[in-house]
Amino acid sequence: MENEAEFDEIEYLSKSQLKRESHALQDLGKRLVALPAEHLKRIPLDEPLLEAIALARRIQNKRSALKRHYQFLGKLLRARDAEPILAALAEIDRESQHSIQRHHRAERWRDRIIEQGNDAIEALLGEVERADRQKLRQLWRNYQHASTDARRSQHSRLIYQEIKQALDP
Repeated sequence: MENEAEFDEIEYLSKSQLKRESHALQDLGKRLVALPAEHLKRIPLDEPLLEAIALARRIQNKRSALKRHYQFLGKLLRARDAEPILAALAEIDRESQHSIQRHHRAERWRDRIIEQGNDAIEALLGEVERADRQKLRQLWRNYQHASTDARRSQHSRLIYQEIKQALDP
């Protein structure tokens, strides 16, 4: 009876499932190697993993060597709990997604201001009180009076920067 209870608690994984998990950890290793240094600092990694990531970044154009090293990174990750690493990556992804959304919002406001002028500036001020009405109007007038595409592009970037500054917390 005792053996049956122990037998029921044992979870068997197929060879295919083990391979899928191994490949997922290798992909996690690849993702860690591709992260910028400031993001990597925010992830809870121990010294052997940091050294392995640094070594992977130094491997130049050697496909088989890099593939073996990613396998090694997967092996190191299998020996650790990957949940804190995945949670930190998810937080970085959320911040990145939020940043992208702010960028797109600023672009939409810039396009609207370029097309509609003062009406769009007033609408922006109704939504974002920090926006500088005078500066936005001046930038929009400069955009309207620009004679070349290069100058229009320059003023468009300046409008975008002013809007982004107003939208940032």
